[in-house]
Amino acid sequence: MTNNSRLYTGVENGTSLGAQVIMFVRISGFSDTGIKLPKHLRNPKNNGDDAVFALVRWLTPHPNASLRDKQLRPVCPPPFDINHCLWQFAKITPSRPSMTRRSVTNQLNLFPGENVDKRRANATTQKWARYDFVEIQSIDTFMNCTVIDGGSAIMETVTLPFCE
Repeated sequence: MTNNSRLYTGVENGTSLGAQVIMFVRISGFSDTGIKLPKHLRNPKNNGDDAVFALVRWLTPHPNASLRDKQLRPVCPPPFDINHCLWQFAKITPSRPSMTRRSVTNQLNLFPGENVDKRRANATTQKWARYDFVEIQSIDTFMNCTVIDGGSAIMETVTLPFCE
C-alpha cells in the first residue's frame, strides 16, 4: 500500500480522515439520460457528460493508537511514536449481503491467494470493508504508508521537518 493512500480533508471523532485509493472511476452518459451533471463535478468545467470519482477504502485509527498528533492522526505506540501513525481498515456492520458464500464461491478466482482456502479468506475480509466514492477535489494530501501485521494494520511514516 505504499504511496497509494490519501489523507482527506476533514475530521471525524477527533481523528483526521484517511483512505486508500483503490481506483479512479469515470461515470459518463449524463447528457444521454437527461441528467444534469452539477458544475462542481465537471472536469473541465464545460464538460456536462462525465465525472471522475475515486473509489476508496476507508481507514480508521488502530486500537493501539490512543494519542493524536497536531494533524489529528493516530500516533503509533512507542517506539515508533516519534514519526509514525497507525491505522486499520474501517469496517461496516452488518456484512454485505452480496458477499454470500454462494456468490463468492463462483468468483474465487478474482481474489488473491495460491489456493482456494487463501482466496476464500481474502474474499471474506471484503465482507466488512468500508468503500465509498469520493470527489477527487476532496483529496488533500498523500500518505506514505506500509501494510503490516499480515495486512491488518497500516503504518504511516510521517515526514519530520528538520528545522532549527
